[in-house]
Order: sequence, then structure tokens, then C-alpha cells
Amino acid sequence: MTYLKKNTRLMGLSMTALTLGLAAPLTAQAELEFNIGVFSDYVDHGESRSDNNAVVQGGMEYTLDTGLFLGVQMSTLAPGDGQEVAPFIGYGFDFGETAFELGYEYFYYSGLPGETYEGEIFVAAEHGPFYGEITYVTRAHDRDAEGDTVYHLGAGHEFLPDTAFHAEIGYDKPRKDDNATFWALGVTRSTQMGDISLTYASRNESDAQDLFVAGYSLSF
Repeated sequence: MTYLKKNTRLMGLSMTALTLGLAAPLTAQAELEFNIGVFSDYVDHGESRSDNNAVVQGGMEYTLDTGLFLGVQMSTLAPGDGQEVAPFIGYGFDFGETAFELGYEYFYYSGLPGETYEGEIFVAAEHGPFYGEITYVTRAHDRDAEGDTVYHLGAGHEFLPDTAFHAEIGYDKPRKDDNATFWALGVTRSTQMGDISLTYASRNESDAQDLFVAGYSLSF
């Protein structure tokens, strides 16, 4: 997906697209927004989901003035692995200067043998330049994945006009596997023609890769 999902749904980076400006105030009217992006890799939790292949991603989101939002994101994967389709629904609200979101997201993978899916609930918050999120897998085709929890903490800072630095650290806590820490550092340049991003990401596992990702995304 702010770190808040309704504003950063592109999935090509573990920092969820590294857009400038994290959460936006609740809108005074309903909004429909589309996005599209190309990335040299699809990184999630410090590891590649596309077998180090470039991906095309896109989606749409409809936000009501009540704070309810819903939409879908899609991504290509490695050749022969089909696509990832992720519909989501949630509710966002402000409490003082802190923005909150909670909702549900369902990941479905086409082109893979059998039925492959994963559903998770998410709770996210943002205050100033800082953000955090917790996700919890409620249902999955792999029953061992149910109960997996991921924690994120991050921050963004605009150090030049239209140019921001972002840092994130997270903790991946599977129910039936070893825990792992992951991280990402990135820079995003915002232009009238879209956002250009460069990111480094990895995790503390013996076989982990040092991943460097370039991306371009556009919202309209």
C-alpha cells in the first residue's frame, strides 16, 4: 500500500512505492484514483517476489468522504508465474495529528498450480514523517502461513524540493518458520510526469540478496 495503503498502493518496493507525502487528510468528497508503475524488481519484506524480474503494476482506488476506501492492485510476476491481484477495503480516520487505517487485503495469484491466495488484515498509523503498520494473515492456501505477522516502522524526509529520502525497518514473524528482520532505504524524485524512485532492500538471512530497484510510477 502514507505508508497508509490508500495512498501508496503500488507494490514494487518494500516501502510500497516510496511516494512523497505519506498520509493525506480525509477528503471532503469522494475520489477515484488510478496508478501505474514499472519497476526493475518486485520487492516485499526485503526479498524479490518476481525472481528478480522487472514488473508492471497498476490499480485503482475509490475513497468515500466517510473515510471508507476500496480498490484493487495488480502486478506481473516472473515469466510463467502469472499475476498477483490484490483487492482491498478499509477505513481511514484522523485522531488529532495522527492518521489511522485498518482494513483487509486479499492476494490472489493466477497462473500458478492450484488455488494460491492469502488474506490479511492491516492496521496502519502515521504521525508527521513517521509511519507504522502491522499485518496479520487470517487465511491462506498454505495453512502454515495463517497467523504470520509482519511489523513495519519507517520515516520519510523531503531534503530537497520534490525529493525525499525514506527508510524502513520491519520484522517478519511467521507462525511456523524462523523470524527475520528486513530493511529498505530509498530516494524518490517527484515530477509533473510521475515519480522516479531508487531503493536498496535486504533482510538478515544467510541467503538474502542485496536488492537495488529502480522504478517509475504515475497516479491520476
